[in-house]
Amino acid sequence: MRDAIELEWEGIPTVAIIAEPLVGSAEAMKRVSGVPDYEYVVVPHPTGGLDRDQLRQRAREIAPRLLELLTTGGRPGDR
Repeated sequence: MRDAIELEWEGIPTVAIIAEPLVGSAEAMKRVSGVPDYEYVVVPHPTGGLDRDQLRQRAREIAPRLLELLTTGGRPGDR
């Protein structure tokens, strides 16, 4: 999360992809970084045991939201 926030501060559009078990940590990092409204995408955990087709399906599922956040807002510089 912090890497994505710092890239945004440098003017590089970025969206963090966070595994479900790490949402609490991601929320804390947003607060301590001073961007409590930073939006990110959450994916189910785990991904390690997924085959190629399952990973592609997950990518297809999150791609629209990633595109939306990258092109219409939800980033620290947009506030």
